Amino acid sequence: MKRATIKDVAALAGVSAATVSRALDDRPEITQETKRKVREACRVLDYVPNIAARSLTGQKTHILGMLVPDISNPYFADMATAIERRAAQEGYRVLLSNSMRDPEQELKSIDSFLARQIDGILISAISPQSQARHRALMGNLPCVYLGINHSEECSYVMADNTAGSYEAARYLLGLGHRDILFFGGRDTSRTRELRLKGFRQALAEGGVEGRDLTAAGDIRQLRQWSYEQALELFWGGSLPSAIFAFSDITALKIMEAAEERGVRIPEDVSLVGYDNISFAALPRIHLTTVSQHKFRLGEIAVERLLEQIQGRRERTVDLLRPELVVRSTCRRVSGTP
Repeated sequence: MKRATIKDVAALAGVSAATVSRALDDRPEITQETKRKVREACRVLDYVPNIAARSLTGQKTHILGMLVPDISNPYFADMATAIERRAAQEGYRVLLSNSMRDPEQELKSIDSFLARQIDGILISAISPQSQARHRALMGNLPCVYLGINHSEECSYVMADNTAGSYEAARYLLGLGHRDILFFGGRDTSRTRELRLKGFRQALAEGGVEGRDLTAAGDIRQLRQWSYEQALELFWGGSLPSAIFAFSDITALKIMEAAEERGVRIPEDVSLVGYDNISFAALPRIHLTTVSQHKFRLGEIAVERLLEQIQGRRERTVDLLRPELVVRSTCRRVSGTP
């Protein structure tokens, strides 16, 4: 006779496989009635859960989960590489999931991780609103957040977005630029909010007003929006002296539009990006940008998560200082000393 699986138990009990796992683990967020249904389904199917044996021995799976909003973004791909490498050094494997900026998919990914009995999870949440729904689902599972979208009670690792954008804006001011445009990001983004804050702070100190162009609403195709807005900007003729792009991906779309419109970078417009993705260093691009030290960020996140898995319960906060990487997409304004 075929041995019953956790999916068979879930189907008979009328719950998800992840709920079965948490019920058998006696997790407090699962109601007593649900636990009773799961135990009864196990009895009927003669199901012997591996989790029961594991709980008796204290054995761990040595598997970590990593959840990101967009793995097609090289920033997250590079960070995932650093995380997987650091985890492997400690004998852990990493399961990667992509929420695709969908709050429901984000929860499904967490649920799927729980069903696989991961030892801990690293999450780059879509928004503070989506993150607020995680804790009830995860219970006491060790967790470290990557980036800004989390509550203050969470452990997290992130780079200082305000400091990074401040540094970039100061650099442009030092080159003599006065008409500087902050370009891109969703108006609902906390990351954009913090980067715009540093940008405005630097410009205010320099006695410059500046301007910004931001995507309104929940625009999913942000790259296409960036390209189309850059085309329109370069077609209008009233070019800013310099553009500070929300991200390197945004900067690449600006460069694509500039080439199509015959706008030269940096001769006509100086350009700074943010993230220092691998493409930014390519010879034809050679983008001046802000590094968030994503590889180090990923390594620290793994180390903090393993500390939790080993029993540490104190909240940890790691705030990395970004670094301006000067390449060749900015020029000094004529007459500036």
